Amino acid sequence: MKKSSFYLTAMLSACVLFSCSKEAEAPVTPEEPEIPAVQGDFIISASSGPVRKTELDGERYITWKSGDAISVWEAGNSSNSNVQLSLDASTAGERIGKFSGTLTPASDNFKLYSIYPYSSSYASDPSAVSVSLPSSVGQVTDVNGLVGVSDFMLGAADLSSEDSEYEMLFTYPLAILDIVVSGQGSCLSEAVAESVTITANTAFVGNATVDLTTGTLTPSDADAGKKLVVTYPSTAAISSAQHAWVAIYPVDLTDASCCFDLKMTNGQEIKFNVNPKKAFEAQKIYTINLTDIDTHVDAGEASPIFFDLVGANGGSRANCYIVSEGGYYRFAAQKVDKTNVFEGSAPNSDGYRANWLWSEGASTLVDFVSIGNSGNINFRVQAGARGNALLALFDSSSKIIWSWHIWMTDPDILEPTHWSRNSAWSLANCNIGALSNEEGDLDSYGLYYQWGRKDPFPGSNTTGQSSSSKEGTSFNTFTKAYVINPSYSSVTFSSVRNTVAGAVDEIAYSIEHPTTFIHYNANNSTTGKTNTWFYKTPVADAQALWNSTTTKAAKTNYDPCPPGWTVPVGNSYAWNASADADKIVFFNNVTAESNANLSGFIYSPTVDNCSYYPACGYRAAGQLCNVGYVAYYWSAITNATNSDGTFTAYGLCYEGRGTKQNPGNRFQTAWALPVRCMKI
Repeated sequence: MKKSSFYLTAMLSACVLFSCSKEAEAPVTPEEPEIPAVQGDFIISASSGPVRKTELDGERYITWKSGDAISVWEAGNSSNSNVQLSLDASTAGERIGKFSGTLTPASDNFKLYSIYPYSSSYASDPSAVSVSLPSSVGQVTDVNGLVGVSDFMLGAADLSSEDSEYEMLFTYPLAILDIVVSGQGSCLSEAVAESVTITANTAFVGNATVDLTTGTLTPSDADAGKKLVVTYPSTAAISSAQHAWVAIYPVDLTDASCCFDLKMTNGQEIKFNVNPKKAFEAQKIYTINLTDIDTHVDAGEASPIFFDLVGANGGSRANCYIVSEGGYYRFAAQKVDKTNVFEGSAPNSDGYRANWLWSEGASTLVDFVSIGNSGNINFRVQAGARGNALLALFDSSSKIIWSWHIWMTDPDILEPTHWSRNSAWSLANCNIGALSNEEGDLDSYGLYYQWGRKDPFPGSNTTGQSSSSKEGTSFNTFTKAYVINPSYSSVTFSSVRNTVAGAVDEIAYSIEHPTTFIHYNANNSTTGKTNTWFYKTPVADAQALWNSTTTKAAKTNYDPCPPGWTVPVGNSYAWNASADADKIVFFNNVTAESNANLSGFIYSPTVDNCSYYPACGYRAAGQLCNVGYVAYYWSAITNATNSDGTFTAYGLCYEGRGTKQNPGNRFQTAWALPVRCMKI
């Protein structure tokens, strides 16, 4: 028998890309490229070298690379078992490679089986060659980075020593998936991909046995290999399409409960349920599009795993939650003390529903609002959203039973910048609802609160009014733009004086009417209260609305601050410059602005211990007053024993151009002032 040259060719066919979705269409069988003819006559010679990967050319043929090697078995001849044949360097980069090595066939007519790449660990039996596809891989952004690294090719040929050359065609026994993740146009466009986990009830990766004599693959353990995790680097921002190429066994995953679980580094998670109509076939490429995310969610073709705002805040409940990126969020429909605001154990089944009431701007910043039977309020925030919105829970009779403020702003907006002795009691760097703390910036004004109420009223859209203008002309004069949910057109911002339509429980009325400004200016001989909104409420109940104590950790059910923060407290009033340990001690120098309409003032006891307080005025009878002239800020401390029959609360007071500076002024509790929270 003469020695002949031994040529091997490899080919990966092109194919029509397959877009996988909930109702995926069957892939189209591609036309296979024509394989070039083999030319030449070379003597087999032994050579060695490291195993390298192959790569694909523009037509998706596999081309060989320098250092490639294959394993070869001769059928029925154990002496030619797992023989290494190595690529001749002259054919590197070609579709047809010349491989050589020491191999003497047992007869003139023989059959060879082969697998690429070579491994010394392969079994001697060509019908039981162990292979493995990893169950965890990193992102491979180009198919050339995949082929030949974590997968393999198979070859077989009937040969004769009478031939002047030997030729073997390799086939690719795996299916390739191009997983495309993109948040373009969705609420998640600001996110960075962390991982995609593919699961099914049939094994498609992991250990398997290859029978080279038949070209078939069999998973070694039917219960393993049902999950593949693809991880991404920290640069995988889904504002543009992120490709991840993976190889899987050619298996039938139709009706196999396929799930593609996309996780982002910001804690967001979306699950896409995919059931292809036909099996994934070998030597074909399929595209899995995890794109157009919001549309898939809206259509029920993908399920968001809502990011838990309560869990992210150590289990603390609040009436205000900060959200810094677009995405899907949830919080428990509970009060600060962790009691449910609904009755029963299944609020959705019992007829409760949730929705947004109002939102800043021309259109809503939040949508997709609901309550599940787990008792969580779910909602979606649009990408790039900055502003404020109010969500409400309704009972089966459409009565509002509680509401929550969603504050969409930068995550470090509250970072404390001034404090008391030893930095023990810190105050936030901005007002609740503010989007900045820059001097003169309208976004630094934030929102307004009647003392003791948890729900905000809109901020101002002007830098200033005349100092002599004490009253606005209507509720919305000088008000920042907002939109009311058209489903609740009757729920709009309004003001009522001296009556709450016969309601006895004013606190309950305020909960049911979070956009109604309540104001009593008539004297009550029984309670001694006037110029307040809780005219009939007992003094003790009114004082307990906010934390009127010296213990800053005692956050109440009506506290308007986010988790970890509370309305400022103190022994007598929050900004008292006293040496007592239980009082806030800061601000011993006040610097006023000199412009005609005051933008605000800066308290600066030391260079590194200061904060800007905008002169955003206040609301009286719902109307904005003295914007750009005064800076009034609430504390939680009340004075219910005033000789004039009023029920007042202490707060920080600064009036234009230094006419009045008082860190413990008393204000009418019917007014709505901004709130600067204290860190608990």
